[in-house]
Amino acid sequence: MGSTSDEAGGSSLLWKSILVVIVLGLFFAGYRLWYADGLRVHYADGYCPQGTWPQKREGVVVPGHTVILIDTSDEITPTDAEAAFDRIDLWARDTIQAPFLQKISIYGLPESMAQIPEQSGRSWCVPRPGAMANVLYENPRAVEIEFRRFLRGVKSELDSLRQREQAAQSPIAETMAHLVQQHEDLDSFVLVSDMLQHSTLATHYGGDTVLTPEAGSECERVLGGGRLRSVWVYYVDRELDVQGRLWPTPWWAECLNAVQAQTLN
Repeated sequence: MGSTSDEAGGSSLLWKSILVVIVLGLFFAGYRLWYADGLRVHYADGYCPQGTWPQKREGVVVPGHTVILIDTSDEITPTDAEAAFDRIDLWARDTIQAPFLQKISIYGLPESMAQIPEQSGRSWCVPRPGAMANVLYENPRAVEIEFRRFLRGVKSELDSLRQREQAAQSPIAETMAHLVQQHEDLDSFVLVSDMLQHSTLATHYGGDTVLTPEAGSECERVLGGGRLRSVWVYYVDRELDVQGRLWPTPWWAECLNAVQAQTLN
C-alpha cells in the first residue's frame, strides 16, 4: 500500500511540474508576443516604435528621427559616395548616435529655395547590428543580415540621388529649417555635403562669413526651439579657397549655436 501511495504522489508531482512548465512557457510566449507587438514597425506610414520598455524604464533617450540630407548641387564623386556610405555604416552601428529604432529618412537637397524638399524612398527604423543580438533566443547572424538589408536600402537611395543634375543654388540652411518644422520628431541630421551655403540668404562662394539678421532668423528655425541635438557631416572637400578645411566653419558654428556639430570624415 505504501508503494502505491508513493507512486501516486510521485505521479501527481510530475503532472504538477509539467503544468507549471506549460504555464511558464505560455506566459513567456505571451510576453514575447506582447513585447514584439510593442516594437512592430509600421512601414506604410513610416512609424517607428518610440523605444523599448527597457529603454524607457532605464531612462535611455527615446529614439527620435534622423534625416540624411544629400547635397547634390555639385557632383559627388564615386570615391566620396563610397566613403560617405562607409561612415554612415559606422554611424548607424553606434547605438548612442543612432539608437535602436531611430527613424531614418533620406532627402536630396532641392535645386532652389523655391522647391520643397522631397523624401527619397520610405523611412526606416534602425535595426540592431548582429553584435547586439540576444544570444539566448536570437541568431546574431540573422540579426546582422537584417541590419545589412537596412543599409543596402540606404545605399540604394544615396546612389539614386547622386544621379540628379547639379543645381545653381545650395539652400542648405533653408532646407534644414523646413525639415525641422515639418517633422516634430526630427532631432538630428546626417549631411553629405560641402556645406557651402549658396542662396539669397547667404552665399559662401561670395565670401559671406557673417550671420546676417535674416540668416540668423533662419538658423533659429533650424534649431527648432531646442529639438535639434546633433548634426553630423561627411564633409565633401571641393578644394576651394572659400571652403574651410575644418567644419563647422565660423558661419555654421554660429548658425547651429549649441547643437553638437561634427564631421564623420
